[in-house]
Amino acid sequence: MLQTLNNLIFPTKHICLLCKEKSGNREGHICKECYGNLEILDKEININSPYIKKVYYSISYNRFAREMIKDYKYNGKNYLYKPFGEIMIKTIKNKNMDNDIDGILYVPTHKRKEALRGYNQAELLAKYISNKLFKPLVRDSLIKIKWTKEQSHSNKIDRMINLKNSFQIRNSSVIENKKFLLIDDIITTGATMEECSKVLINAGAKEVVGLALTSSKNN
Repeated sequence: MLQTLNNLIFPTKHICLLCKEKSGNREGHICKECYGNLEILDKEININSPYIKKVYYSISYNRFAREMIKDYKYNGKNYLYKPFGEIMIKTIKNKNMDNDIDGILYVPTHKRKEALRGYNQAELLAKYISNKLFKPLVRDSLIKIKWTKEQSHSNKIDRMINLKNSFQIRNSSVIENKKFLLIDDIITTGATMEECSKVLINAGAKEVVGLALTSSKNN
């Protein structure tokens, strides 16, 4: 009786958030079939930056992942931060990243772009990870001050030029001498994470490690 009541109050408890099918055999909001389609990698990627210690991503950028991330970013399915966040937490645990960080940051978006979309997808992931790992989420310290054009088809040099002077630190006292995990949804060339890390290190951060859900960068 209590279980029935609980299912009425929380109807999504046994629903896979990726395919929306009811499944008793699921883990972290994802059914077994969808989990198999995701191709978990927990892979380190080299972006050749002196400002960021290491960068990892969790899953292959295959067709299934592309569609899910497209829905998450552009089609209003912001609830997908839950299954994606769970996947990233597993990467953090597998790589022991949580043992050596003081806080969690996320790649910011320009306030106008965030207003148009309604949310920052990287912030939702970072907030979920922060709550699950009991690590402080540092908000409104790393901010984006310049509107930049879409970069999906740009190379790294063009991206770096586009991103130059885009990010800024507000209240550097919460950054100084601390180690951070920097969260984003996708890495392509690594230019965005590098630019964010550069600003953080120059503001006094001790170390930055990056983590994205996936990467479209060729390794």
